[in-house]
Amino acid sequence: MACLVDASGKYLAHTESYMKGRHHLGEMKDPFELSVLERMKQKHEGTVLGPGRPPRIVGGFCRLNSALWVLLLFAPGEKVLEPMINFRLYYGLAGLISILFILVLIRFIGGRMVRSIREISRAADNVANGNYGDPLQAKTTDEIGQLIGSFNKMVKGLKERDFIENTFGRYMDREIAKELLSRPNAMKLGGEKREVAILMSDIRDFTTLSESLNPEGTIRVINHYFSYMIEAIHKHRGIIVDFFGDSVLVFFDPLQNPVATATRQAVRCGVDMQARMKRFNEEMKAERLPEFKMGIGINVGDAVVGNIGSELRAKYGIVGQAVNITNRIQAESRGGQILVSESVYRYLEQDLRVKSSFEVLLKGFKERVTLFEIEGFLDETTHS
Repeated sequence: MACLVDASGKYLAHTESYMKGRHHLGEMKDPFELSVLERMKQKHEGTVLGPGRPPRIVGGFCRLNSALWVLLLFAPGEKVLEPMINFRLYYGLAGLISILFILVLIRFIGGRMVRSIREISRAADNVANGNYGDPLQAKTTDEIGQLIGSFNKMVKGLKERDFIENTFGRYMDREIAKELLSRPNAMKLGGEKREVAILMSDIRDFTTLSESLNPEGTIRVINHYFSYMIEAIHKHRGIIVDFFGDSVLVFFDPLQNPVATATRQAVRCGVDMQARMKRFNEEMKAERLPEFKMGIGINVGDAVVGNIGSELRAKYGIVGQAVNITNRIQAESRGGQILVSESVYRYLEQDLRVKSSFEVLLKGFKERVTLFEIEGFLDETTHS
């Protein structure tokens, strides 16, 4: 039904015959008509819903611009809202189907992800227990596949690290370890006799110095000292054989290079260690601790180089008379000194800056030997 009313709600025209005799909107005190009339006074256009769900009747009004009249339309709620009701029904069904599909998809994909993550978790637990196992199989190229690939790379790196540590110990530069592993006989027990450069260092009067510290302080200081020395040794491609209290035994393997190269590395390492000792003492001074002094002995000689030990536990190191001679040379050095043997001097005679030389009878040896106290290289820029 359509009606035309003025601003006060008086009927001017209507389309239904049963409306004859009606003069004013809301005159029958119908709540719906009164609601429409009230809304008309507030707005130029609008829609009013009658009672019920869905509403039994829907009314719409629009004020005409060219006249002070209002056009009213009334219709059954079911007919007006039928498209919306149908749409809501279809939309609900479609939404329900979509939700079910998404749940199935999530369960399928999530289940696959959960299985993969569980597999990675189990493998990680095995790695934590020292059992690396076989590499995981990446069945997809998504993030899970990339995660499995990264996990396999991590395990490979851990295997390599443990392999190097178990074979060569923790105190060898990884690059040197890899170079040694590339040699055919690197993994066999035993070794081969060849000429190497050997360095041994020791802190002078450390027992006396440590008496001013408690046990925890002593360990902290010695560990800090070794951190300085190990850094220098790695820098110059030295291989740490062992620590003896506050002493360290290092050798420089020429591998495929001339022995003179390894000798030069050993001397440079000794000079660097003494330089780092000065920085270490500056820190000790800041903690009001006494000054530490280190003596260093360097020698070149034949030694048996290889894996020493058993099938259960082996260590890459050296044995031989040259090691004993190096220890005796180190014992002759005073704090701050670097003493080298004649064999070292012969290889680097033209390059070394020698402070002094002297003959000495080393403990346990019958013949006197000449030792050289060095300060570094003549041309530090050229040989650095």
